[in-house]
Amino acid sequence: MASSTAGIQARFYNYPQPREAPETPPYTAPPSKNPVVKGRLLTLVGSLSTKLNLIPSFLYTNTNFPVLRTIKDLEDYEPRYDPTVVKIPPRDTEHAQNNHGEHYRVPSIQEIASQQAPSPNQYHSSSFYTSQYQTQRLTPTKVIEGLLGQISSRQEHSTAFLQIIPEKVIAAAEASTTRYRNGDPLSPLDGVPVVIKDELDVDGYEKSLGSSLDFTRKEGGTSWCVQKWEDAGAIIVGKSNMHELGLGS
Repeated sequence: MASSTAGIQARFYNYPQPREAPETPPYTAPPSKNPVVKGRLLTLVGSLSTKLNLIPSFLYTNTNFPVLRTIKDLEDYEPRYDPTVVKIPPRDTEHAQNNHGEHYRVPSIQEIASQQAPSPNQYHSSSFYTSQYQTQRLTPTKVIEGLLGQISSRQEHSTAFLQIIPEKVIAAAEASTTRYRNGDPLSPLDGVPVVIKDELDVDGYEKSLGSSLDFTRKEGGTSWCVQKWEDAGAIIVGKSNMHELGLGS
């Protein structure tokens, strides 16, 4: 079992270690206690629910939706909100073999970037940035300086951003530049600029969900998925705008 797992980890980035599930009795959901409501009564309850926060809160709790939060055994497991396992082609050979025994050629990241050389109507890929950094034709600092010049003032692209903290962005870019200079980038995403939609938490930034309201967490902190970007070295350029409260998406 161990050798098989080691082989899998050699072909994938961030492949999780197998963990034995806790020995807990099977969970049986209790029957719902919410009454059946229809007709004019349903219309009345629906109308009141939009005006009185107590009603939807009661209905939500009464249907046992929050029950997962009460299972203590789950507290020892780190949540995973999106697929983070990435397949890695072997580096020690020009050719590789897939799971079906078929051989194929593994292109270098420079080849991938050259094939994706963007036109004025195309966007740069993450591999393009990485290849530029590795060959020192660009640095994360130079890229960020160019981006901030286009989005920090009243220009066409600046309206897409709700908040930018230039000092934080520049500090992250300089740290990434140093890592590439030392030949020690954190990941293939190191130095790649990314923008965070305003529905997520980023420490030091406000959150309004594209509205005039303030949804910033008082205790601060960064959403898990954003933290994974930062752990990989990606540069958070700022918070982007969105439909008000997400109602238009």
